[in-house]
Amino acid sequence: MKTYITHIVLVVFLAIICLGTGSDLFSEEKKDPWKQWLDEVDPIITRIERSVARMLKTEEERKRFKQMFWKARDLETSTPENEYRVEYYSRLYYANKFLNGVKSDRGRIYVLMGQPENKTNFVGQAMLVECELWNYEGKDRPGLLPFMNLLFFKPRDLGDFQLYHPGIHKPRDLLAPQHNTRIRNELQAYREIKMISAELASASLSVIPSEGDPRIAMSISSSNYALNRIYTLPEREAESGYIKNFLSPSGHVEVSHSTNAIRGFGYITVTWNKGIPFVHYALMPDVLKLRQVSKNLYTAEINLHISIEDLKGNIMYQNRRQIDLKIDPVKKQKIDNQRVVFRDFAPITTGDFNVVTTFMNKTTQEFFTHTKQITVGKHTLSAVVGFTLKEIDMKGYVPFAADRFLVLTDPRSTFCQKDALEGIVLVNAPGDSHGPLEIFLEKTNDKRYIVHIQAQAAETGQYQNIKLYKFRKPLSEIKDGNYWLTIREPGGQPGTITQKIHILPFYIDVKRPFAIERPEPAAARNNYIFVQAQQYLEARNVDQAIAYFNKIPSSLWNAASLPVIARAYYLKGDYARVIQLLEREDVKKEYPTLLMLANSSIELKLHPRALKYLQEVRKYGDSVEINQLIAATYLSMGNRDKAMVYYERARKLKNKDIPQKNQDEDKKKENNHE
Repeated sequence: MKTYITHIVLVVFLAIICLGTGSDLFSEEKKDPWKQWLDEVDPIITRIERSVARMLKTEEERKRFKQMFWKARDLETSTPENEYRVEYYSRLYYANKFLNGVKSDRGRIYVLMGQPENKTNFVGQAMLVECELWNYEGKDRPGLLPFMNLLFFKPRDLGDFQLYHPGIHKPRDLLAPQHNTRIRNELQAYREIKMISAELASASLSVIPSEGDPRIAMSISSSNYALNRIYTLPEREAESGYIKNFLSPSGHVEVSHSTNAIRGFGYITVTWNKGIPFVHYALMPDVLKLRQVSKNLYTAEINLHISIEDLKGNIMYQNRRQIDLKIDPVKKQKIDNQRVVFRDFAPITTGDFNVVTTFMNKTTQEFFTHTKQITVGKHTLSAVVGFTLKEIDMKGYVPFAADRFLVLTDPRSTFCQKDALEGIVLVNAPGDSHGPLEIFLEKTNDKRYIVHIQAQAAETGQYQNIKLYKFRKPLSEIKDGNYWLTIREPGGQPGTITQKIHILPFYIDVKRPFAIERPEPAAARNNYIFVQAQQYLEARNVDQAIAYFNKIPSSLWNAASLPVIARAYYLKGDYARVIQLLEREDVKKEYPTLLMLANSSIELKLHPRALKYLQEVRKYGDSVEINQLIAATYLSMGNRDKAMVYYERARKLKNKDIPQKNQDEDKKKENNHE
């Protein structure tokens, strides 16, 4: 496959501009064969191609576009047949005939991924709603995980199959309605499913085989990331020339609305504000669907989710923010005309991270995800690039701001020649080592065309080592087209930032999105420090975590925060401090707390105290490990008989051969040895 799909489409776009389309460019599009074709290729058309396609109005322009679209995807130009096109329409036919169309969850996955390596139907199981489990291998396709279990189910046995999203959906959702009422919690639901199929139970926890623990809360991050990599596969295959892997294996799939990925735009960057580093993100859905509840009221429940992971995939921070939109007709018209962008931010620590952000419209069960790898720390460079730079009297914290400067951003990174490119750059380097900044635009298809941009150092109240620059470049004399924006210090130190910028001609007006964001007061600073401490703790930087916890006022060392703080001291090995913190009356004695108290007591050889807490832990689940720990504790106290009771119980649990009558007998033995 050719690696220049994007370039081909841009050539088409520039040709259209040169031809001139006048006011017809913005005329209303009619439902015609062109729209039908766009609907057919919707799963595989890239963002740039879609943007260009929307501007084409004449039959000649559209014909050329379609020819180039398929030519760019031709697997073997030496043959008269376009193998990619043939395979795609074969999948499309199958999805429409057997899977309720390409807009259904199964249909879309089938069109993108082809037939699964294996498919298991769970039909006729009295305990379950109808389910299908599709197993896929990534097979070196760009960005896909090596193995994935995709689960489809019929909620309450009604309607079409939905794609199961671990973390959003729960194991309980897979149980038939008549059996759900007797299920106490998700752990019991998981165990019921596992009795039917261990593979199905595993898929209820994660898309990734063998990931997930039924005893702890599920994270949507890794599964959501894996699913998003499927939905964004056409973009990456178009860019990497990997369309040759599209063809499915030989064979036939035996045949025995929902949470849908939608298109959207994202922007992620880092700033320092009042000495604290923040990751900022903006998410803009291509279309925001609202529910009309009355003549003058439209609503939607929006969730913004951010997950910060280290490069090994360990989650450093997660947060979900719910926004309940209530929109009047005037504001709805504004959103329909301009679109809407949701802006938020989160504190972060130093290090290298993958940031995964997700927009979800709970009202319509639609979502999209945007990810970026970032580096935060000394000798780093960060920037916020947008269409307006403002100076504000900022007492608290707002998205995409640093010190007194606020940048209005558009995740599309699209400008017209009437606009100016504006923003800020933050250099984090020790002492006076900052050199003069280089900022320039370089045309993607003509590296000789370079436009330099001057940056001006700004007087700020930033903490030491952080220097802030601001810049503004009118685009009126710059050629339209695609550019790389590059920001760096001479020699590439402390780093280089590159960002793709699209500049459109004068006559194309870029409507800026309506922004919905969340400011926070200055008092939130202590919360940010606590979050940073937690992130250091997740990274096992225990000393730094404790140092940050100790920056927080003692009044905030309360029932909610103490179990987290105690965990830092536990990892440090300061067990006496753990007991001192967790034995406070206001701390709830729940499973993690009891386990830390028990283990800390064992480490300090406080065996009677340890036994008290271990017996409390057993109430949460009679496991092999807990019984072995109780046995070892009794043995340390010299009580061999009692130790043998618990060792025997651990053995039976391990062999899963404890019937109810034996459990009763074991209980009597425990009581006899008290």
